[in-house]
Amino acid sequence: MGRRKIPHVVKLDSGESYLGRSSANLCPRDFLEGKYQEALGAVRPVTLYADSTLHHVDRIRALFEEYCSLLHLDPPQILQECIPARMENFLHWMLKTYTIKKTSTVTTYWRQLSQLHILWTQRRVDPQVLRQIFVFIEGPLTKEYGLDNMDTEKPLLEAEEFVELIRYHWASDINVFHNERQRLQLAAILLLAAFTGSRPHALLCVTYRDLDLYVEKEQDTDTHHVKLGVKLTKTKSGKKRKRPKTYTFNLDDNPVFCIITHLVGLAFDDEAFAAPGLVSPDILFRLKAKGESGCQQIPFKQDILDTLVFRRAVKTKQGVQTSPTAGLIDSIYQSWVKRLGEALGYVQTLTTYCLRRALGNAVNDDPNSNAAVRNLVLDHVGSSAIFERNYLSRIIRYSTQDAFWHREPSHESAKAASRIGRLRDRNRPKKLTEEQGVQVREAPAILELLASRDRLRMDILGQFGALKMAEGEPVYDDYQALGRTINSTVRAQERALLRHIQEEYDITAPVVNIQRQIQGDFPDCKEPILAEEAMIKIPERRRIAEAAVSDPARFTGEKSLLRHIKCCRNMIALCKKRESRTAKITPPPALPFTDSPEATSRKGPETPRSNPLKCRGFQCLFCMMSNLPTKDRQQRFKSKFSLQRHADRCRLNQFMDGDRIPCPDDLGCAGVVLKGKLHFKNHAARVHDFVL
Repeated sequence: MGRRKIPHVVKLDSGESYLGRSSANLCPRDFLEGKYQEALGAVRPVTLYADSTLHHVDRIRALFEEYCSLLHLDPPQILQECIPARMENFLHWMLKTYTIKKTSTVTTYWRQLSQLHILWTQRRVDPQVLRQIFVFIEGPLTKEYGLDNMDTEKPLLEAEEFVELIRYHWASDINVFHNERQRLQLAAILLLAAFTGSRPHALLCVTYRDLDLYVEKEQDTDTHHVKLGVKLTKTKSGKKRKRPKTYTFNLDDNPVFCIITHLVGLAFDDEAFAAPGLVSPDILFRLKAKGESGCQQIPFKQDILDTLVFRRAVKTKQGVQTSPTAGLIDSIYQSWVKRLGEALGYVQTLTTYCLRRALGNAVNDDPNSNAAVRNLVLDHVGSSAIFERNYLSRIIRYSTQDAFWHREPSHESAKAASRIGRLRDRNRPKKLTEEQGVQVREAPAILELLASRDRLRMDILGQFGALKMAEGEPVYDDYQALGRTINSTVRAQERALLRHIQEEYDITAPVVNIQRQIQGDFPDCKEPILAEEAMIKIPERRRIAEAAVSDPARFTGEKSLLRHIKCCRNMIALCKKRESRTAKITPPPALPFTDSPEATSRKGPETPRSNPLKCRGFQCLFCMMSNLPTKDRQQRFKSKFSLQRHADRCRLNQFMDGDRIPCPDDLGCAGVVLKGKLHFKNHAARVHDFVL
C-alpha cells in the first residue's frame, strides 16, 4: 500500500518553518465532487480497442448506417435491439452489395458489428444471439451464396529458406531502394522478425530506448562478447497494461545473419552512441567488460533515445535522405517483403507472418520448450487456442507413416511440405507485358469509360475554355470521379488478367517441365541466377553479398571478429549510398562532360574549370553537377518536354516559388543564388543553355 502524503515542512534560515501544502489541499472536496459529476456524465467503453480495431469498427458503422438509411431505420436503436432476423438481413445486404467470396469475411464483419454494439450500448451482444448468427453464417448463408468456407493454407518460411531469402536480398535483388539504408533496414527487420516472431508493427516501432547494447564477460572462457537486448513494447493490446518482452541476441557466426551487426551499423549511421570516442565498429567490437560486474553498458545519446531505428526515406533539397523522425510505414515494408517473395518465385504471397508462424511452430516442436514459452514469444496471453487455430500448420509436421510402422521417425520430409518454397518457380509470370497492358486498356468497358470522359472533357473546354478554370464546379468533380473510376477499373482488369495468366501457367508448367525431363532437355534442376541479377554496382553491397554466401566455418576467433567489423563498416558506408536506376534513354556516343574522376585519372591533373558549364542537347544541369554515376550524369533526354518534367518533378519541386535557389554549377557560378524559380530558369537558359 502506498504511503499517505504528508504536508511538506519548509525550514527557513531564521529558524522558522511553514507548511508548503496543507493536508486539506491534498485532495479537496471540490476536486472529488468534480470527478464524481464527470463520471456520472461520461460514457466510457467497457473494453479498450486498438486504433486499427476502431478503424475497422468505424468502417462497419458506415456500412450499417447505409443499410439502415435504405430501410429508413434508426441505426443505434436497431443495433441495441439486435434482433437476429435484422442482423441476418444486414448480412444479406452486404453480400448483395459487395463482392464477398469467403465465409471468413462475413464472420469478420459480424464480429466487427458486435464490437460496434459494445461501443454504442456499453454491453455485449447476447451470447445466444451471437452464436445464432455464427451458425447462420456457417450454414444457410454460405450455402445460399456459394461462399468458400475452406481455410487458406498458411505457409511457413523456415530457416533454410530464410537463409536463401537473405542471400538473395544482398546478392541478387535488382530492385532499387530510395537509398541503401532502406535495404539494410529491410534485412534488419527480417532478422528481427525471424528471431522474435513479432508482429510487423512491434518491429517498426523499435526505438533506441528499446535497445540494450552491452559487453559481457564469459566467466568460463574469460572472453568478452557484445550482446544486445531488444525490448518490444508495442504489443497488440497497446491501450491496455503494457507487457513488454525482451529478447537477448549474441553475435552470429555470419555477420550477414547477425542482428547485432545490422543494428550497430544503423546506430553508427545515426551517430547514436553517447561516448565521444566511440566512432567506429573497430572500437565497439573490441570493448571489454568491467572486472567487478562482468558487464559494460554501451549507452546511446539521451536526445536520440526516442528516435525510431527504422525510418523511411524522404525527398529534401539536398536529395533523397533518411528522415530523422518519420518512421517506416508498414505498407512500404510489406510491399518490400512481397516483392522479395515474387522475385524468388514463391507461388504464395510472402509476408512477415510466414516468419512468425515458422518461429511459433519451431518453438512448439522443440522438446525443450513448452506452451507457456510459445505463448509468451507469440504474445498469446493465457490461451493456446489462438495458436492452434491460426498458427499451427494444417500440414501435419509429423511422420505418421513412420509412427505406424514403429520406425525411427524422420519428420523433415513432413515439415518440408509446409514450407513456402515448396512450389517455388522463378519463371512464373509476375506482371503483365506491354502487349497485355494494351490489351486491358482496349477492353470495351475501358473504351466506353474513356469515351465518356472525353465527351465530358469537351463539354468543360467548350464551357470554361480550360480544365483548370472549371475547378470547384460540379462538372469538374464528375470529370475527376470518372478518371478515378477508369484507373480503378484498369487496375482491377489487370489483376484479373494476371491472375488468369498465372493460373494457366500453374497448370501447364509442371507438364512442360516433366516432358523436358523425359526428353533429356532438363538435366539440372538448379535454377540459374540471371546475369542481370548478379550485377552489383555498389562496392559495399558487393562485399556484404560475398560475406552472405561464404562459409562462416572458415572464420574463427580473431578472424570472425574482424569479419564482423569489416561487414559493419560496409553497412555504415552503404547507408550513405544510393543506387541509380537503369537509364531508359541511351546516351549519345559523344560525351561532352568529362569532369568525372575516371576521366581525370586518365588525362592527368587539369586546371579547375572557371567557365560556366554548358548543357548539350537535352541534358540536366542538376544531374551533371551531382554525384551520380557518369552514365547518369551525361544522359540526354528525348525531348525538351521530358527534360522539363524531370527538372520540375525531381529537382525544382523541392523549392517554393519564392525560395532562393543556388546555381548547381559551383565552379563556373560559385556563390550565385537566384531569387525564385523564374529567375533560376532565366539564368539556366542564358548562361548554361539549360532551357526549361
